[in-house]
Amino acid sequence: MKKTAIVAVSTGCLDYVEVKSDNLFMIRCKIMMNDDTFNDFVDITADEFYQAINEDKQLVPRSSMPSPGDIEDTLKTIEEAGYENAIIITISSALSGTYQTCLMAKNAYQGNLNIHVFDTKNAAISEGFISIEALRLIDEDKSVDEILDYIKKLALSRKQYFMVDNLRLLVKNGRLSGASGFLGSVLKIKPILEVNDEGKIVPFEKVRTQSKALDRMVEHVLKDLKEINNFVITYDTSDNTKGYEYVKGIIEEHYPNHRYYAAPITPVIGAHTGAGTVGIAYFNLDKMKD
Repeated sequence: MKKTAIVAVSTGCLDYVEVKSDNLFMIRCKIMMNDDTFNDFVDITADEFYQAINEDKQLVPRSSMPSPGDIEDTLKTIEEAGYENAIIITISSALSGTYQTCLMAKNAYQGNLNIHVFDTKNAAISEGFISIEALRLIDEDKSVDEILDYIKKLALSRKQYFMVDNLRLLVKNGRLSGASGFLGSVLKIKPILEVNDEGKIVPFEKVRTQSKALDRMVEHVLKDLKEINNFVITYDTSDNTKGYEYVKGIIEEHYPNHRYYAAPITPVIGAHTGAGTVGIAYFNLDKMKD
């Protein structure tokens, strides 16, 4: 069996989840704040980042995708370690240019590595879960084609909602599609957004208060889960532990032993969501049956 490596992007929040695998390699996005540039997680963690934007309400952090040079260096490291295949698993191409940059790096690479670039159409820990599953399949000695076929179906089995405390950064950085008439910072609403099947962030529902928004997200998820036998939940938050624990607690009341992954939203994603976000998604594993 050919040796396969998984290359995850820091946008997938795997730095905050216990993932032990020699087959996992990371490429990192960057965050720019004022005149400083930070490597995601390495130079600035989620806690440090949210402290900074909470202290300076006018701060507009910006994000930058991994450089072609960083991607090339990672691919060289993988090949030198004896791998024959590399699968690069990226954040949704509708939210970042990372996918296209990785494609360019693949096409420019002059080594002998067999490289595949996969667009998850997801973000944050939901993106990370797809890398986790790919690593599991490697451990099960699945082929590259089998892994790619599986994660393609997995990416489309996801439903993802999140509540943002303020739309300021999403609008400023142009990551919210269809935002016209949905300006929460003006209406003082706590909007529920979703990541649709195309991997775009789109408005889903307007709610007046944070508590009602959290309740509505859970209602939508619980309604869907009634029709599903096998699922995985992902939870994420940008410095809103209370909201995250509230949402997770309700799900646990209905599904006490449910399988889940939870992580803070890493700074390169938090540069767009801002502080106060709570996200919940589920993967419908019934759809993964042959």
